[in-house]
Amino acid sequence: DARSLIKQFTSDVDTATKATGSDAISVSADVNSLTGFHNETLSNLKLDYSAAGSRVNGLKVSATASSGAAISISNATGAGRRALNVTSADAGAILRFLNIYEHMEGGSITLALAGASDGPMKGQVDSHNFFVVNEPKLASLVSTTPAGDSRSLNEAVKANIDTSRVKFERGFSEIEKGAGYLKLANGVLRGPRIGTTFQGTLYDQNNKMDMTGTFMPVYGINRIFGELPLFGALLGNGRDRGLIGVTYRLRGDANKPKLDVNPLSVIAPGIFRSIFEYR
Repeated sequence: DARSLIKQFTSDVDTATKATGSDAISVSADVNSLTGFHNETLSNLKLDYSAAGSRVNGLKVSATASSGAAISISNATGAGRRALNVTSADAGAILRFLNIYEHMEGGSITLALAGASDGPMKGQVDSHNFFVVNEPKLASLVSTTPAGDSRSLNEAVKANIDTSRVKFERGFSEIEKGAGYLKLANGVLRGPRIGTTFQGTLYDQNNKMDMTGTFMPVYGINRIFGELPLFGALLGNGRDRGLIGVTYRLRGDANKPKLDVNPLSVIAPGIFRSIFEYR
């Protein structure tokens, strides 16, 4: 059962358990089966770990998910720098195992972060061909009636958007991870039925969230127009913007943020939508 170790290794620097001394330690392990969060199990795990006091000098992990997908994690330091890299052919499995996100199923994922040893780490996360399953925030986006409007997004586009299991072709975001906070920029989720852009603070030192973005139903149809030269220039507002959508804001307690939807952008063309986005 690796859950207590996962909590320690995924904690922020300022909250993680710290050693009182500076003795160097190195560990090599070969584990047949390791259980994480959400009943996820990794097999054939090989670990090489070295540290001095509370500072991790090196970490290399290779394992196999229950689906048979390969997983690798590396955390290297040197010359005042550090770098974290994670790759998995089963994105949902590793995110559930580490208790990072439980509503993702399948897909591939690559995470690459780097920075000064005593500062924030910056980089990006990129995922392909996955499903988001039973995500409450997606359900709220399509069913919430915005203040000052009489219709939800479902009603505005005259459709019953099923958010119980949504396929996405790609998910991408730039990341800044510091002590106690995580910021996202230029984020996009795009699939044949739903697409969304997002940016902001996922959580800060006070566990507060402040995220904004644009949510677009029937994204595949919208994207066809967005990629045509004439329509794209007039209406598309960039490759990852559709023609019909709503702008939204998630803020407050990061564990249960409040959703605000801007009714002015429900039928606004893409080139004008940025005017109404939350700032």
